[in-house]
Amino acid sequence: MMTPKPAPRRDAARLLTVQQVAENLQLSTKTVGRKIKAGELPAHRLGRLLRVSEDDLRLFKLQRRVGGA
Repeated sequence: MMTPKPAPRRDAARLLTVQQVAENLQLSTKTVGRKIKAGELPAHRLGRLLRVSEDDLRLFKLQRRVGGA
């Protein structure tokens, strides 16, 4: 009898590349790198790679929202 594979976790945020974050924010990858280095945008270092969680990107955008509700 085969045991079923566990279902993938749905609550885990996806990790985005610096390039994906830059495209999402319509900024250069260099500017995104500066924001990460300045501590404005949290990132995860995986070896030499940087990744930003979707949740952290969403929060970053909400904190910089200007105007209405």
